[in-house]
Amino acid sequence: MKVLRLRTSVSTQTRARRMAEAGAPAWTAVVAERQTRGRGRMERRWSSGKGGLYVSVILRPSMAPAQLEGLSLASAKACAKALERLSGLDVFIKPPNDILARRPGSGEEPRKVCGILLEASGDTRRVDWVVLGVGMNLNNRVPRELDKAASVSALTGKDSDVEKALGLLLRELRAGL
Repeated sequence: MKVLRLRTSVSTQTRARRMAEAGAPAWTAVVAERQTRGRGRMERRWSSGKGGLYVSVILRPSMAPAQLEGLSLASAKACAKALERLSGLDVFIKPPNDILARRPGSGEEPRKVCGILLEASGDTRRVDWVVLGVGMNLNNRVPRELDKAASVSALTGKDSDVEKALGLLLRELRAGL
């Protein structure tokens, strides 16, 4: 697996898309310490301050476009497992692309700690490539107006190791996709 590490990127997703279009191999990952224009579904902005995990992975699956929904769910499961292992929080998938978490046994409303974005290219019969973008709120500050979101550190009371989170995520993705 090749990992391109950047201090700052406009968007890891945009960078990985360009690389996929240029023929970069499957399992090439683009990681940034922060993004200036991170995005989610429907071009929604993703707050991407230092301390979070922002990564986009190029996939080259042999599948028909109709199977992309299954890839999205498998990606969400991999993200949830990685976050659970990293933090010990109760982790939930909110389809199609959100990962929520709360303190175990707290009864609190789960808050968004991770978002997923899949973008694909191909034709009506096959997928050429998929770029899987993941944004995890680990130690970064989450804007106050995003009251349904939180960082893992805010929920656990301790900082998370971003490199460990990346390793867990990539391992779970490789095992689950």
